Amino acid sequence: MFDVEKWNKEETYAVMRELLYSFNYMWFLMEGWVKTHCPEKADNETFRVLSEQFGAYQAKRLEKTITEPVDGIDRLTAFLRHSHWFAFEDIKLEKLSDTRLRMRTSGCTAQKAAKKWGLGHYACGDSGFRLRKGFFTRIDPSAVVTRVFTPPDEKPADTPDDISCEWIIAID
Repeated sequence: MFDVEKWNKEETYAVMRELLYSFNYMWFLMEGWVKTHCPEKADNETFRVLSEQFGAYQAKRLEKTITEPVDGIDRLTAFLRHSHWFAFEDIKLEKLSDTRLRMRTSGCTAQKAAKKWGLGHYACGDSGFRLRKGFFTRIDPSAVVTRVFTPPDEKPADTPDDISCEWIIAID
């Protein structure tokens, strides 16, 4: 096991960052393998449940890192700032009200990888929804996630070109 307690901050950051990228890459490869070799399994409820469980587990683990005494939309934002989305992506957050938050991804790495590998897009809508649902409802059971668009959906007219997907998270 790493003796991270003896590492300096720069060492810890560098190793953890590279591990995060490695795990993200492996997830992408495994998902691609399932879609290629078991397409009937890739687009079914069981696979989506795994995404939701991952989101909930990530939020559960992050409970250890959130030290600010915040609630509501600000609590969801605090968790997001510690999530894999912020580790890998350029996330734009906009607090729309005390109960609503807009989450946009600019220049999505999965979309870039899909294009690099000759795919038109990475279809992340269903699994992305379930991942976010698990994440946000673990933090606040009243959270409701709404998908505005994900590839290959058409973007709303007023959406900047660099935005890859958009979600609205609300607390009832």
